[in-house]
Amino acid sequence: MNISLSIIHIAAPLLLVTLGALISEYAGRMAMFLECMINLGAFLCYACTLWTGNLIAGITLSVALCMLLVLAIEQVASRRKANMFLISLAMNMFFAALASLLSATLYGTRGVLYHDLFRFDAARVRVATTIVCYALAFAQIIMLKDTTAGLALRVTGSDSDVLQARGLFPARYRTISWLFAAANASLAGCVLAARLSSYVPGMAGGRGWTALAAVYLGKKHPLFVALAVLVFSAAEYASSTVQNIAAFKNVPSSVLLALPYLVALTLIIAVPQKKQL
Repeated sequence: MNISLSIIHIAAPLLLVTLGALISEYAGRMAMFLECMINLGAFLCYACTLWTGNLIAGITLSVALCMLLVLAIEQVASRRKANMFLISLAMNMFFAALASLLSATLYGTRGVLYHDLFRFDAARVRVATTIVCYALAFAQIIMLKDTTAGLALRVTGSDSDVLQARGLFPARYRTISWLFAAANASLAGCVLAARLSSYVPGMAGGRGWTALAAVYLGKKHPLFVALAVLVFSAAEYASSTVQNIAAFKNVPSSVLLALPYLVALTLIIAVPQKKQL
């Protein structure tokens, strides 16, 4: 497969997760639960697809359940005036435990899950999921740029007083931002599971944290954020291909697999940020 096309395929689910992180950052409430939400979305996609016998239904139910779960937790935490940053971190740990618990309860294992009903044509699924991810990403960028709701989301974190002056409620948009983050991350998990025709624990593979890094490096500008996603995706592609090159045979695979994170760390250190006054 063409290298650039492979990178585009790899970038598709990561771009979706990153936009969820970007929207929540715009609203002033960074979604720290993305990593394990990807894993939970993947598991629920597997379970719901087996239950319904249909992948589209499984994906729809998975995304809906993840959004409802985040909404319920967010509403309780908001009413209790909890520290939402800590709540977000706690949600990440909770989602990880929930996926593991459900796997053990429903299927008797915390390991890899596969079934004949969850087996798909790899090439077709890869192309279809890539198209869906980019279409949704483009739609969300247009929403942020050209709609009233998108503008409100963009200023919630920085100018919430403007919303209040217009009779709008910043808290509502903060809630919406987390729902976007939950939907995007869980859908990305569904994409990863469908591409592998199985559920693999920890299949997020650091994409949730990489998405946060992309938002940071892209300085919250959609175009720069997308470029950061492509850079990280290229690093992921390189880490998976250099293992087959003779010159890297003696390099531990763990080092090669860590390449995307090394790239992220290097860029975070190297790229200048605004000085704090």
